[in-house]
Amino acid sequence: MATPSSSKKIQRVQRAGVSRVAGQRRPVGFPAAVIGIIIVGSILVWFARDARINVDGDRPRVGIDTWYEAYGTYQCDEYLENLSRPSKAADIESLGNGVILVGPNSEETSGANAVFSHFFDAQGMKVTDDSVTFADGTVLKAGDTCGEGEDATDDTVIKMFLWPPQSSDKTEPKVIDSNFGDVRFEQSGAAFALALVPADTDQIDLPGAVDRLSAPDQGLPPRPSAEGETTTTVAGEVTTTVAGETTTTVAGETTTTAAVTTTTGG
Repeated sequence: MATPSSSKKIQRVQRAGVSRVAGQRRPVGFPAAVIGIIIVGSILVWFARDARINVDGDRPRVGIDTWYEAYGTYQCDEYLENLSRPSKAADIESLGNGVILVGPNSEETSGANAVFSHFFDAQGMKVTDDSVTFADGTVLKAGDTCGEGEDATDDTVIKMFLWPPQSSDKTEPKVIDSNFGDVRFEQSGAAFALALVPADTDQIDLPGAVDRLSAPDQGLPPRPSAEGETTTTVAGEVTTTVAGETTTTVAGETTTTAAVTTTTGG
């Protein structure tokens, strides 16, 4: 049987456990404030990211980004010679060593506009889903025969193979079979191959130019002169050279070498 003192203690505990009167609502101010802070913070982060993208622009950026990509043209089971440098410099062009330079100088070749069609134009190439025509008139065409003897097949197609940066021959490439001119340059150090191959081919070797990406500017071949470009010398034009100097003369020019005469008094 409980004593009076025990009953009072029990009553005090019961009263302490009831901290609000009937109909009183739980406080919601603090949780609501926390949720509001999270929502506002997320919105500010999104706006900051959007602002950064708008300031930087899509890459590659005009006058800022210079990228180098490995490239090769592949026929059946081997790579062809590297494309030469174009006579006229372009924002997206071959460096003549198997490396593509991507260096936008205008909005037309930057960001989402940095695509292979500009490269093909710079190299004088005409590329469709079924054929590749080079500046010298050479053509690779779907249906051309690959292989010899029993291995020969004319079930061939044009494909583009794309490898991400730092790939090896064990890396599986992305295979593109149409709209090659729309393929975008999205990062530096990737590798590309435009290929005439049997239709069931889904992997080929990396282009050899991947080994040059660490020093893409070394040993570049000279840029060729534009076809038909000539140097004209006005008739009668005379170049006078002091004796001992070396002069290279274009055919048709006249060069006069003046002897140096020293007069000593006495």
